[in-house]
Amino acid sequence: MKNCAIIIPVLNPTISLIDYVHRLFAEGAAEIIIVNDGSKEELTYIFTELNMVDHCTVLTHDMNKGKGRALKTAFEYFLKTYQHLDGVVTADADGQHAVEDVCKIALALETNESGIILGVRDFGEANVPFRSLLGNRTTSFFFQFLYGYKLKDTQTGLRGLPTSELPRILELKGERYEYEINMLIYAKKMNIPFNEIPIQTLYFDNNSSSHYHSVFDSIKIFSKLFSGLLRYCYSTILSGLLDIGSFILLNSVILVGLPLEARIFYATFVSRVLSSASNFYMNRTFVFSNQNKLTHSIFKYYLLCIGVMLSSYILVTTATIYMGMNVILAKICIDLLLGMISHQIQLYWVFKAVETTKKQMIGERNER
Repeated sequence: MKNCAIIIPVLNPTISLIDYVHRLFAEGAAEIIIVNDGSKEELTYIFTELNMVDHCTVLTHDMNKGKGRALKTAFEYFLKTYQHLDGVVTADADGQHAVEDVCKIALALETNESGIILGVRDFGEANVPFRSLLGNRTTSFFFQFLYGYKLKDTQTGLRGLPTSELPRILELKGERYEYEINMLIYAKKMNIPFNEIPIQTLYFDNNSSSHYHSVFDSIKIFSKLFSGLLRYCYSTILSGLLDIGSFILLNSVILVGLPLEARIFYATFVSRVLSSASNFYMNRTFVFSNQNKLTHSIFKYYLLCIGVMLSSYILVTTATIYMGMNVILAKICIDLLLGMISHQIQLYWVFKAVETTKKQMIGERNER
C-alpha cells in the first residue's frame, strides 16, 4: 500500500478505530486520511490521538455533512497533497472492511491504474441483514437494467480510485450515500472498467452501527439511478412534441397549397425526419452519453426505428382487429411497451460503448 492513501470517513467512531489505523500502517499504508464528519464532542480524544500518528491526517467538519461530502473533502486534500501517489482506497470505519481486504484493493489499484476497483461482498451468506440484501439486490438490478452493466455490489464502500479520475469524480453531485452510486454511473458512462475483488462479508449487531437512513438515503439513491430513464422519457416526449408540432405547421401552413394526400405524406415524412434526428441527438449525447462513431450509431438507430414502427403497426392492428381492443388504448399500451424495449436495445446495441484497451484508455485520460 506504499503508493496509495487510505481514506476513512468517520461519524461517531468507537475507540477501535485507533487500532484499525495502526494495523493499516503495519501493513504498509503510505498515508491515511480520516474525515471527522461532525462526530460528538466527547469523541474528540479519538481524533486527537489519531492526528498524532505519523502520516495520519484528520480533517474535520464542524457538523455532519454526509458521507459524500466527507469523501469529497478527503479527495480534495489528497489532490493538493499526495497527487504523486497512484490513487486512494476508501474504507468504512465501522469494522466492515478487514485490513487484509483493504490491502487487496490497494494492490489491485497499484497494478491496474485504468479502472475503478470495487471490493464486493457475498450477499448469499447467512449473516447478511435482510435490509442490506434487499437494498443491494434492488440497486444492482436497476443498475444493470438502466446502464447495461451487472455489478455484484453497488453499495460497497471499499473502493480503489486512480488519481487520474479523482478530479472528475470530485465534481460529481451528491452529499450523502448517493454520491457513491454517482461514481458508478459516471464510470459506466465514461466506459471506465470495473474490477470486482471479492472481500469478506462482515456485519456486526445486524449492521446497527450504519448511518444509512433507510428511507431518505434510498430515495436519493434511486432518484440518481432513474435519472437516465427520466432523460430517456424527456427525450421521447420532446421528440414527440416536435413531430406533432412540425406536422401541424407543414400540413396547415407551409404545404397548404398541395393536394391532401401529398400534403400528409410530405408533412409526415419531414416531421418524422426532424423528430428522429432530434431524438437520436438527445439519446446519444444526454441519455446514453455514447462516444462511438456517429455513422455506426446512426445506422443502428434508424434500423431500430424501422423495426419499432413496423412492430407498432402489426401489434396495434392485431390487437384491434383480432382482440377487439380500442385502437387508442392499444396504441398507448403497445407503444409504451415498445418504448421500454427500445430503451434496452439502444442501451445494449445502438449506443453500447465500444470496448477500449487499457493503453487506449490511459491515453484518453491524459488527453482530457
